[in-house]
Amino acid sequence: MQGILLLLPDFGLILLGWALYRLVDFGENFWSGLEKLVYFVLFPALLFKALASTRIDFATAAPLFASGAAALGCGVLFGLLAAPLFKHNKAVFASRFQCAFRFNSYLGLAVIGKLHGAPGIAAMGILIGAMVPLANIASVWMLARHGNLGLFREMARNPLVLATLAGFAFSASGLTLPAAA
Repeated sequence: MQGILLLLPDFGLILLGWALYRLVDFGENFWSGLEKLVYFVLFPALLFKALASTRIDFATAAPLFASGAAALGCGVLFGLLAAPLFKHNKAVFASRFQCAFRFNSYLGLAVIGKLHGAPGIAAMGILIGAMVPLANIASVWMLARHGNLGLFREMARNPLVLATLAGFAFSASGLTLPAAA
């Protein structure tokens, strides 16, 4: 019961966002700009900090990575099984394919932080850090395949992949993230 009470503010914020979207006319530019701010700046910064401020023992984290990759892989396979339903519109399939394996890392970090504090955020950051590139590879691969985009070019421009790789590299470097960061 205490865990549920701890999560009320987070779910309250989600409900507030939904209510603001439905009831207040901020205009589509506001929401589009907010989405870009979160995707290109705030979430990559959070991912980088979670990974860069945690010393990662990859041997110890291997089972966590393996279970995350297995769950994501199952989602990819189930998503591919839906391809015949979209045989007449492959572009629609490419965009909906992601729904089979994308995870809500924003919510996951909020929940784990409330329930397990800094160690939980660190573990979740490591898991997200390992899964973001895999999920993005699968998503971008399908979109690039049906949209004539270059997979490697799109991956190299993805802010979540870049933040993840930079966070892992910073963590492996042995450097300490300044407190102000």
